[in-house]
Amino acid sequence: MFASGGYDHVVHLWDASRNVSRPSPTSLVIKHTSTVQSLLAIRDTSHKLISGGADCNVHIYDLSSERVVNTLKTSNSVYHIHEALSPFCALLEVAHRELQFEIRDRRLVPREAVQRFGYPSQTTHGRYIKGKIPCFPGQRIIQVVFDDARLVACSEDHELAYIHYRSGE
Repeated sequence: MFASGGYDHVVHLWDASRNVSRPSPTSLVIKHTSTVQSLLAIRDTSHKLISGGADCNVHIYDLSSERVVNTLKTSNSVYHIHEALSPFCALLEVAHRELQFEIRDRRLVPREAVQRFGYPSQTTHGRYIKGKIPCFPGQRIIQVVFDDARLVACSEDHELAYIHYRSGE
């Protein structure tokens, strides 16, 4: 299974178990009022899907009960959602000039992030923020995923780059 979201404001769950060449979609009852810009599948006490959008909403959807169990309202558009070390927190990349990153606790509905940080910038970069590691000359990186020993980047042309690193360095 995999999830997708986009300009239609809808999050779809796709099942490829019966036929890999023709997966079947199911629309989830997640209500975004603008583009769905990021999705993250997580497992804390159950399987959940987190969606973030240009409407400044982050919805936590429980796959087993098929409902939104929590909604976080951010002050800026959410570009990306990443896992954090705590199974109950998420790292959000948001549209802000100085504080582009927020750590949010998904168990609560706080008015503010647990932690906000970033770097000074004259403009909001948009969905594609400049990085320090060149992966794809002349192309934008549209998604980055981290694990214990590497970073996986996906380009706008759907190419993948695997960058190995050691945590703690």
